[in-house]
Amino acid sequence: MADVQKYLEYNDPLTIIVRSGSPTDPYKDRADSLPVINNMITLLEIPSKADRVTIAGMTEIDQEVFENRPHLSPTEFLVNYSIGAVQVHSSLEGTAQLCRFKGKGLIMYPASRIYALTNRNPDVVVTLQDYIEEIQVKLNETYDGIARLEQTILQSVEATNNAILATDNANKATQDAQSAAELARSAYDTTRLVFKEPVATLQNIPSKYPSPLVGWTVQTYKDGKRYRFDGSRWIEIDVFGSNLQVVNEFKDGLMSVLDYQKLKSFPVDLKEQVIAFSLPDAVQGVIENFIPFPFSGEITELSGYCATSGEMVTSLSLERTRDLKNWSEVTDRRLQFEPNQNFDDKKVTFKSSIVSKGDIFRINLNQQGLGIYNITVLLKIKI
Repeated sequence: MADVQKYLEYNDPLTIIVRSGSPTDPYKDRADSLPVINNMITLLEIPSKADRVTIAGMTEIDQEVFENRPHLSPTEFLVNYSIGAVQVHSSLEGTAQLCRFKGKGLIMYPASRIYALTNRNPDVVVTLQDYIEEIQVKLNETYDGIARLEQTILQSVEATNNAILATDNANKATQDAQSAAELARSAYDTTRLVFKEPVATLQNIPSKYPSPLVGWTVQTYKDGKRYRFDGSRWIEIDVFGSNLQVVNEFKDGLMSVLDYQKLKSFPVDLKEQVIAFSLPDAVQGVIENFIPFPFSGEITELSGYCATSGEMVTSLSLERTRDLKNWSEVTDRRLQFEPNQNFDDKKVTFKSSIVSKGDIFRINLNQQGLGIYNITVLLKIKI
């Protein structure tokens, strides 16, 4: 239960962000379509009293006029310029009204200062922060329960797969024994060649062709060797292109000297891959735009720019995963846009710049500056 005195202290003050109204920091023109709830319209910013609030087809009245009236007419409204609240006639309940004004700034209330009386006892107070903390505890308990359930399901699936695999292996062993007896009676099978798709190395052949027949022939494209299955094992029978020599700077081989020199002249930049994250109207939080990277490499740069700069600091972090469940932050010092800057401050650093084949990346908008729009983040990886 919350302590009233605790929240009367200045531990969690209100935060008010205001513009000066000067030529270098002018008030912001606003035109917002806002709903009428309980005869009130809540403006998105504190309005400038000098520039007034206008609503199409309606007339603003002063507080002194309203105090001498029993109620507002359907075409009148009253503005509280200190908090940005507009009072209207009850006949407009549930409608949306276009409010035009010049915004001076915002008032932000901490959750610890929004409270409710419990059992009508003024000494017993529950704040919004209390509810948030209680909800977070319940969420954490739920997440733990889900994780345990998922682990149990995975173990069950693994046990089922192992049982199926054991049955398949037993059936395959029986079939292999029968096939061996039949192949022993087929003398022609000892000389025939049945060419199959090549693989990288000899170690890849059993996984690619787990149940070969006598005569199957597979070439390994890394060394050009050919292997033939004789009924029990793979035997090397020849090397394709064994008479071809590798090229050097002085003699033609698998390519000409001219092509070899041209290949050596290519710049290292050709080995850099760029991943672009386009965030035209992103809001603060994780951006659900996942991009996998199919090569191993090293991160060389993370940079960004925006079409419209923000009025406060904006920071973004780069995160990666391999299973779309467990995400880790790559950045040590995050990508950051200073106020009123269209480009990042070029001070980002990384916890680890090594990239593994199959890594999946995403952007987390940790802090969104007011007014920033259309952000593009570029990730360069050298392979």
